Amino acid sequence: MATRWGICGAGKISDNFTVALKKRPAEDHQVVAVAARKLEDAQEFANKHSISRVYGSYEELARDPDMDIVHVGVIPPYHLNACKLFINAKKNVLCEKSLAMNTKELKEILDSAKKNNVFLMEAVWTRFFQASVEIRNLLAQEYIGEVKMVRADYSLPLLHMSRSDQKDLSEGALLGLGIYCLQFISMVYKGEKPESIQARGVCLETGVDETVAVILRYSKNRMAMFTCSAGVELHSDAIIVGTKGTIQVLSPMWCPTSLVVNRKETQQLVPEPSLSLNFTYSTGKRCEVEEVRQCLLKGLKESPVMSHAYTLLLAEMGDEICQQVGGVYSQDYQNMATRWGICSVGKISHDFTVALKTLPAEDHQVVAVAARKLEDAQEFSRKHNISKAYGSYEELARDPDVDVVYVGVVHPCHLNACKLFINAKKNVLCEKPLAMNTKEVKEILDSAKKNNVFLMEVAWTRFFPASVEIRKLLAEEYIGEVKMVRADFGVPLFHVPRSDQKDLGGGALLGLGISCLQFISMVYNREKPESIQASGICLETGVDESVAVILQYSKNRMAMFTCSAGVHLHGEAFIAGTNGIIEVLSPMWCPTALVVNEKVTQYPVPEPHLPLNFTYSTGMRYEAEEVRQCLLKGNETSAFCLL
Repeated sequence: MATRWGICGAGKISDNFTVALKKRPAEDHQVVAVAARKLEDAQEFANKHSISRVYGSYEELARDPDMDIVHVGVIPPYHLNACKLFINAKKNVLCEKSLAMNTKELKEILDSAKKNNVFLMEAVWTRFFQASVEIRNLLAQEYIGEVKMVRADYSLPLLHMSRSDQKDLSEGALLGLGIYCLQFISMVYKGEKPESIQARGVCLETGVDETVAVILRYSKNRMAMFTCSAGVELHSDAIIVGTKGTIQVLSPMWCPTSLVVNRKETQQLVPEPSLSLNFTYSTGKRCEVEEVRQCLLKGLKESPVMSHAYTLLLAEMGDEICQQVGGVYSQDYQNMATRWGICSVGKISHDFTVALKTLPAEDHQVVAVAARKLEDAQEFSRKHNISKAYGSYEELARDPDVDVVYVGVVHPCHLNACKLFINAKKNVLCEKPLAMNTKEVKEILDSAKKNNVFLMEVAWTRFFPASVEIRKLLAEEYIGEVKMVRADFGVPLFHVPRSDQKDLGGGALLGLGISCLQFISMVYNREKPESIQASGICLETGVDESVAVILQYSKNRMAMFTCSAGVHLHGEAFIAGTNGIIEVLSPMWCPTALVVNEKVTQYPVPEPHLPLNFTYSTGMRYEAEEVRQCLLKGNETSAFCLL
């Protein structure tokens, strides 16, 4: 039986796709229906391509029972709604690139496809050209040895098009053109995630990117680079450089028909069209069409050549590049505030909410608060001008208007609170420590992974501008090789009722020492110490009062820290390198002053609009903004606070 196609959209790309379908045997592929937002457009398209059924809405097309798969050819900003419409109608979908405008939208589409058990593929047609098949064969045979460098360029002046400079209607240079370069690089490196991405670009006043240049660094000293532009014309070719030769993809690299392998040129031409085309070599879409048919015949839900994992990687890289370049399309909700829910109404929740008010209201809003007693939540909401107050955490978990929950309950309650919100599909920022022990932490992490939500532990120190500067100095090896790190944090706490109670999470290490540990871990780039030696003093209740720790790292590097809930300590830290010292003046857990090789620099935090309970708590604004940026990128945790 023939694979029966429905066409969503009657524009240029749908026209070319339908022409390409006619280059396949009629017994294998048939176009049975077309839909457009205007019935007359669909009728004109149907008359041109001899299609029997015509619809004036996509909803009617979704209800057509005689269709095996829908080709979605609408503009990219409309892909999310169109794909979900057809997927929820149990239709298989081939969607034009890019599948979504950002990772958040993409995950929504992928989750919908998985839930409805339908086939879904992003139409990155380049991968199915015979030239691309040949490239994969040559790489598998290591014909040019180990690949060390990949380069690709794609540009096409597009700014004369009416929608090309409008952020709500245009995908810009990166998603419109650069995705071909990204997918080519990703194909060569077999879907490996780059270790680092460096991007620069030129954006129009509307926020749409015009030109983007990117450098990607991979493991084993391998690199890639690409340039894309919607403003000027480039060569639009690509090259793969190996230890034993090169593979050149002649222009147009996005629909390749000519390869030069170690200076020998071969051609893989596409069929001539039956009707005039809008885009170069569009009959090459016949290759992806046949891939879809073969997947459907085998009962596959994704193509092994263009898998969902590849599509997700492209979106994640695109979001990171967009973030660096400053384009607006990386997040459909870029201009919407991140909506916070506050779990608990204690001192730390008060300070966090005050800190949020130091950020722009268009970026951060507290929309709800919950406590175990409704009257406590109502009092908190009045104090902070929050519209919704709940007398249980379960009610907060059910609130559909909350994007992320700040968990400020006491340590022993973190496990249950985090799991409650995570299982409700809420993103979570949880106060440190994330849990009371490794077993509980793993339980929370597993839950976050299963539910595909963002989770971050509040290691707020890492996001202060002073900490950002420390990481920059270390990356530049400004003080040479780090040999010793030391940190101290001591504050008398035993006047606080729960501080000496084991069941309530009291003690020096979990309350104070964790700030020293996270600082040392940041300096040593999350490396696990080779040995840990600790000594301490415990109260009769089993709670630690003071702890001293020595950590031994590889390459004869060390760290030490002391924490105490019984006495005051200096609260400072230092990093000693072979070429100098970085001193973090007290308070090191919320740093506002550094001494780098005896030069003092201040990094003040904003003044609060209400009195605070803890030192420099408006510095919590930096971790809140990190959460927002991670959510905009679709990340499931922060790169600076990996879980």
